[in-house]
Amino acid sequence: MKKSYNKGTYRAILFSVLIGLGFSSCKKQLFEEPLTSLSPTSAFETADRVEKAAVGMYDQLQNANYLGGRVLIYADVRGTDVNPASYFNPLPQFTTVTANDGLSAGAWAGAYRTIGEANLFLKNMAAAGSVVSAAKSNQYTGEAKFIRALSYFYLVNLFAQPYKFTTNATHLGVPLVLVSSSAPFDAANQVSRSTVAQVYDQMEADLKDAEAKLPVDYSDPAFSNVARATKGAARALLARIYLYKGDYPNAIIYANYIINSSGKYGMNANPLTAFRTFTTKESIFSVAHNGGDNPNTNNALGQHYSPAQRGDINVSNEYVALMDQTKDLRFLNLITSVSNNYWTLKYTLVTDWAPILRYPEMLLIKAEALANQATGTTVSTEALGLVNEVRLRSLADPISATSKTDLIDKILIERRIELAFEGQGSFDYLRTGRGIPAHGTVVAQAYGSNNVILPIPFYETSKNPNLVPNPGY
Repeated sequence: MKKSYNKGTYRAILFSVLIGLGFSSCKKQLFEEPLTSLSPTSAFETADRVEKAAVGMYDQLQNANYLGGRVLIYADVRGTDVNPASYFNPLPQFTTVTANDGLSAGAWAGAYRTIGEANLFLKNMAAAGSVVSAAKSNQYTGEAKFIRALSYFYLVNLFAQPYKFTTNATHLGVPLVLVSSSAPFDAANQVSRSTVAQVYDQMEADLKDAEAKLPVDYSDPAFSNVARATKGAARALLARIYLYKGDYPNAIIYANYIINSSGKYGMNANPLTAFRTFTTKESIFSVAHNGGDNPNTNNALGQHYSPAQRGDINVSNEYVALMDQTKDLRFLNLITSVSNNYWTLKYTLVTDWAPILRYPEMLLIKAEALANQATGTTVSTEALGLVNEVRLRSLADPISATSKTDLIDKILIERRIELAFEGQGSFDYLRTGRGIPAHGTVVAQAYGSNNVILPIPFYETSKNPNLVPNPGY
């Protein structure tokens, strides 16, 4: 399999290197418009320029059609915690999506632009020699590989059936593009789809390399410790990936790295805090935005979710009913009622950061893994304690469980409550072998249905005969 740029998807990447303008602060650089006039050689000829090129990868990560926030929305509007959002039709309705759908195509292109930027950086970093120290070279390489793995995580879960859909995940995933080609329009660059197992293996390899090379932090708790990839971010994403695979021992190992971090990570007293102050110990990694650099009024999380902004996505009554409305702070502090509809208060402004990895998810990953590992019908008391740690933070009553199955069901409900609107809505159904239940005007979608995954864009399959469409499209 040729692993280089698909000419239809990645052509724009090779004509620019994303570099911040000359401010000393990483925070300032991240929010600056990148230069497009320097050649790769010039861009990597000094340590300062290499640093700016590394920061430039995060500018691409802010892609308005992908990890700037839209990819989180796509996973959630195809779940059950929001009402079908007409602005995002046909995605929430499933059955009317076609291979010409513009939202799917935008997500696909946005993902591969981000992956392409990481690949281009890695190529130029390898050629830069001793321009930067070995430690810095390792850090930048780790950042690029984290960004690539993160992009593939959402890509493979949007456009392919879940890992456990076939034995050993041998079903088709997405193209693995790992090399920045110097001849992007060559016919040899028409990349075929890798299996889902191969995509997960690559994410795991990238993240383990990133884990070894990334710093614990950047000594910048007010910004870079959350806005840039760290060792903790790589470990947290590995924990999630292992859970999605059903590799429970490794999910526990990697969740424990975060849970046992000696206070570096933890939960805030109030569940609202992490969505107003984006760099608390609860946030492990987020895509940063500010007033001058954000996904704009058509794409920002705050614009779509807030009734004070565009208000395209409101919260389902079914979701609200999961909480005790008299005491659970996730209802009292994170839900509002306007014009007879419920809305989340997680996002209110175009400048809100996109939360990718938070500490409570690590507790719930460990809980789910432990619960699944229990023998017979045994209820894991440790798993139960972890779920209740999340609940008690929000002043919700602790839960009990009568069996292993009952506990797993309650953990999945707790994930819905805690992680709602953060991009795992439909994923959680599919990775656990469940279809999408009927809700609102949406008819039930059976597990394994062609409709539960997005179509490979027609533009891509028409240009690349090696790119097999998803069934039904």
